[in-house]
Amino acid sequence: MRICLLELDNEIKGIESRQTYIESLIEKLERPELVVLPELSQSSYMGSEAIWKYADKDSQITSKWAMDMAKKYHTFIAAGYVEKSGGDLYNSYLIAGEDKVYGIVRKSEAESFIFKRGCFPNIIATPFGNVAVGICYDSRRRHFYENIKDASLSLILLPHGSPNNPKEPNKERQVTDYIGNMYLDAFQVPVCYVNSTGELDFIRGISGKMIKKAGFRLNGLSKIYVSQKSSIQTAIPEAICMDVLLEAKTRIKAIRFFGEDIIKGNWLFRSLILKPDIRAGIRFYEKRRDTDFDE
Repeated sequence: MRICLLELDNEIKGIESRQTYIESLIEKLERPELVVLPELSQSSYMGSEAIWKYADKDSQITSKWAMDMAKKYHTFIAAGYVEKSGGDLYNSYLIAGEDKVYGIVRKSEAESFIFKRGCFPNIIATPFGNVAVGICYDSRRRHFYENIKDASLSLILLPHGSPNNPKEPNKERQVTDYIGNMYLDAFQVPVCYVNSTGELDFIRGISGKMIKKAGFRLNGLSKIYVSQKSSIQTAIPEAICMDVLLEAKTRIKAIRFFGEDIIKGNWLFRSLILKPDIRAGIRFYEKRRDTDFDE
């Protein structure tokens, strides 16, 4: 299967504008069989309630667009978007073919100020096998691994909207390579890490203030982790394409976790900043939910 990852410009705004932009990239690809887009590809990655205006009720807009693109370009489309369902908003991701959406995955540990969090499934059954989808931070977490570890998989997708320090690209590359290779070694199926590029909008919370102060941005660094490599030259810099063999496999080794995370990380940051920030975000979301977007 020819898989093409597209690193999208996060600074392009508006659903229609982004749909036109994404299609302008897809039409330049040579015989793509699966197009993989980053987290929140349809709205651009945002960390505040400004993203709520792009909510897609019952996934109707994204589903239709993805199926239309799949039919027009004879491919499958994997896309991220803001899902509105049952009075809540989710950071969601779907895989569609020409006449069907094969499944939707929701981010479990989503941005707490703007999305509903939970413990959601991570596998989508497609014509080319079971696909595990770990949206950004979920891909690092034990619950994602627990949800997929006993399944027969053909592919793992890790769509990101991950901000990092542009002054330390080697450090970010080391982290993404570590995560990608851990899943590749454990499951022996292709692992696709795809991230957007460009400036970040306002992000709520203490973590958001720290990210802004540090000058973080979306750095791309998308990559397909696979044992047998056959890269495809493309006409556009946004695309990373590769012909890969997809076959169902079961896990052959365990992945080591540090508590709940695949990366050891900074315990003080997680305990003293991230956890209180998440709790504050949940309270903010629940309060605004009742007045701003309840059905």
